[in-house]
Amino acid sequence: MNKDTKIIISIAERPGNLGVEFHNQGYVHLGLNFVYLPLKVLPTDLEGTISLIRNNFRGCSVSMPHKEKIARYLDELDKTAREVGAVNTTLNESGKLIGYNTDVLGARTAIESRLDVSGKKVLMLGAGGAARAVGYAVKQLGGRLAIANRTEPKARELADKLEADLVPWQNIGEIEGHLLINATNVGMDSTDKPIVGPGVISKFDAVMDVVIPSRRLIDKAKKQGKVTIPGRVMAVHQAAEQFNIYTGQKLPDGFLKNFY
Repeated sequence: MNKDTKIIISIAERPGNLGVEFHNQGYVHLGLNFVYLPLKVLPTDLEGTISLIRNNFRGCSVSMPHKEKIARYLDELDKTAREVGAVNTTLNESGKLIGYNTDVLGARTAIESRLDVSGKKVLMLGAGGAARAVGYAVKQLGGRLAIANRTEPKARELADKLEADLVPWQNIGEIEGHLLINATNVGMDSTDKPIVGPGVISKFDAVMDVVIPSRRLIDKAKKQGKVTIPGRVMAVHQAAEQFNIYTGQKLPDGFLKNFY
């Protein structure tokens, strides 16, 4: 590092390793004078972090639970972030903070790499910032989206926004469909149990989890012979788009596949 090194940070309540490894190895791969650092930021610290970003860093990746709240502190949102109502990428252009959402592209790429959801029933669990992006991707792919969340008013608001069906949480065991998606943060803690049991999984052809590194839900789905989409696939593709936003350069496909 030197005075010209461009610093990218990530902010999360529980920082992970994948983004750190992906971005930093990408900088080395392309010979770029960048560094990527993770910061633990609690919800109460978010507003104060914005001035730190504005005055010091080239960009900021945004993880749970900040994706929705950070938008109010930014100067501009791109079309996708504005429509989704969640930001996972912030670029600093000479003190002007611009918000993007690369989770939509990551989710869409991950889903269509494994299956076709056009015209098929998709049940998504969750209604937070990640769920907004994933649900938006499902709609782009033509899926018939249904949403369930423990806090029903939040699920209703997102269902209305995405023109999706609303499923009461207590009724998720009655739903059958093509794809089941966990878009909550359940699984981020190593002590978390899978968000649903084998009975619910059995009613779907495929299971997707946005959480990394946990694979408990995915492993249960594999045992039943289901098509699975681990969180790493979505995470890698959204990170690749972030990389392009931060640096103006694209990483080769071979580099991405090393992180699946």
